[in-house]
This record gives sequence, C-alpha cells and structure tokens, in this order.
Amino acid sequence: MTRDQLDFDNQPQGSPASGSSPPRRAAVEDMEPGQQVQETYLASSKEMRTTKQGKPFLKLKLSDRTGTVDGVLWDDAEEAARLFEQGDHIQVSGQISEYAGSAQVKINNIQPVSPTQVDPHDFLPSTYRDIEELQGYLRFHMESVHDRDYRRLLDHVFSDSEFLERFTRAPAATRYHHAYLGGLLEHTVSVTSLCDHVAQQYPRVNRDLVITAAILHDLGKVDELNYEQAIEYSDAGKFLGHVTIGAIFISEKISAISGFPKEKADQLLHTLVSHHGELEWGSPKRPKTLEALIIHHIDNLDAKVKGFLEIVEGSRNAEWTDLRNLFRRPLHIPRAAHQEEDLIPPVRPEDPEERGPEERG
Repeated sequence: MTRDQLDFDNQPQGSPASGSSPPRRAAVEDMEPGQQVQETYLASSKEMRTTKQGKPFLKLKLSDRTGTVDGVLWDDAEEAARLFEQGDHIQVSGQISEYAGSAQVKINNIQPVSPTQVDPHDFLPSTYRDIEELQGYLRFHMESVHDRDYRRLLDHVFSDSEFLERFTRAPAATRYHHAYLGGLLEHTVSVTSLCDHVAQQYPRVNRDLVITAAILHDLGKVDELNYEQAIEYSDAGKFLGHVTIGAIFISEKISAISGFPKEKADQLLHTLVSHHGELEWGSPKRPKTLEALIIHHIDNLDAKVKGFLEIVEGSRNAEWTDLRNLFRRPLHIPRAAHQEEDLIPPVRPEDPEERGPEERG
C-alpha cells in the first residue's frame, strides 16, 4: 500500500472554517482565581449532594475543549437542577475560586442553552498534540512491520478512510486517561513507541507481532464510545466492551485476507483479548505469551502515567492532591527542574564586549 492510499494527511481535523475568528471564549484552561465568568459549558457531570447541615447543593463538572473544571451551586440547587440534564449545555455565571489546589467555579446562576445555539464539538476536550504528527508516528510504526501477513492486516484496517477518520477522532476513555478527542490515536502511538523500545531490549520478543498488537489493541474503542454530543459509552460498549468489539473486528479483517496463517491469527487475537491482564479487569484471557504480557503492562503503564499527569496538571500552588482520584490516595505534584525559581540562572547585564561586530553598531 502506498502513502497516498493510506490517506492520513487528508483527514478532517475539526478546524473552524476560514474567515473572521469567533469571539474568544472564557476557556477552562485560562481560568484564574478571582475571575468573573459568564459563559456556556457542557455539563459533563451533575450530582445533587447534601451538606453536613442537610442543605442540598449542586456539584457539576463544566467542560469545553480545553478541559474540565468543578462547579458548585449552593443556593436554590434543587430548582436549578430541574432546568437541565447531564450532557446538556448550560450558561453559567459565577466566580472562579480555588479549592484543594485546583480552580473551581462558585456558581451564582445557571440557564439552559438550546442545542441549536451551540456546536457540540466546541465543548468536547481535544488532544493538545498535533494530529498530523501523531499520524506520522503511527504510519512510521506500521511501515516498520516486516512480517508480510501482519503488514497486510494493518494496511487492510487503515485503508478504510471512514474508519481511519473515526479512529483519529476517537477518545480512549470516558475518564481517567486520554478522555478527549484524539486520545485514542495519542494513546496508541505512545503504547506502540514504548513497545518498540521494549522489543529492542529483549531479542526473543516477536517485534512484528508486538508492534501490530500495540497498534490494534484498542481499536474496539472506536465503537465502544460515542463522542458526538458528549464522550460516553455506546450501547455496543455497554453490552460488549472494546476488548470483545475489537476482537470481532480484527477477526473479520483477518478472514478477508486470503491465506492468513491461523497460528499468527491466534497469537495476535490472544494478545488483543488478554491486554487487560486479569479477568476481573475485563480481560477474557490472561496473558500467556511474552508479547501479550508486554502489551498488557505497557498499556497499563501508559494509562496510569497519563492518568497521573492529568490529575496533577490542574493543581495550582500545591504540592499534593487530595485522595479523590483514580489512585485513591494523595499524589505528589512533580515540578520540572526549570520550574524551581532557585535553579533559574540570573540574568546578567549585557556586556557590549560580548556582542558580535554586527551587533555593536
């Protein structure tokens, strides 16, 4: 298959049409304590809670494509809750405060917004990574597979332009890690790159098998999740889950390839259906091959590291998170060396003698 046939470069990116730029939104990523806000957001989570004094209040997660922020309404919460459902778009008025090191919207007023007034895609979080760059990495890994049968399978899967578009756009989860548009592609590239490094360290690893499995391991998420109005599970996702959906999908693709060896098909499918590792984690089989073991642990590693970073990146001026997170424990917030003020070299006064002749005038 040629690069032109594998048409990564012509996939829609969801970019706005050319012309005048729309007014700048009060984006979640730009929120600062003390800021007043009156803006439309997606109510991605909605909970009625009760204070210790028995007073009801409304706890929300407000989302746009730049991120998600907690929101709380203390007054007239029950009345406000009747105005909308989770997954609706609402206009929120309030003030940004800080709670447990993260931004929080103290909401004064909520008004429902008609679906005809919004573009849902503007409110779904998206990867900050460059999609074309990620597609290039994926293409690079595909082209590195030398096994003829596995390469034919990869070409067969990704030559479907409609499927490729959906794969490129899909999230990898509804929460915890890569839960945004483009997240599946980002996660797939990361897992495949890490598997490539592991395969180089252990010569007995079947590299072509592990790279093929890494690229294909989460394809079922394309159909497991809906991501048009909100990121949520589809009916197929609730009934079957992405492991089963993916195994069926790949089995059908293999069946369409003449002469695909059964032993290779069995080993690849085992690697895919066992990648969750344990039965209680939704894995029909536990890993029984070296390649399956690698896929399981690398997939889990990438999900956990990304999940950790997503938890701590929203924290402000704090060294620890609270324990309400994926790991159910306080997490220490790492800081890069260049963020430490005492490690930043002082700015020296400019010395005219150190300038080049062309700069001295």
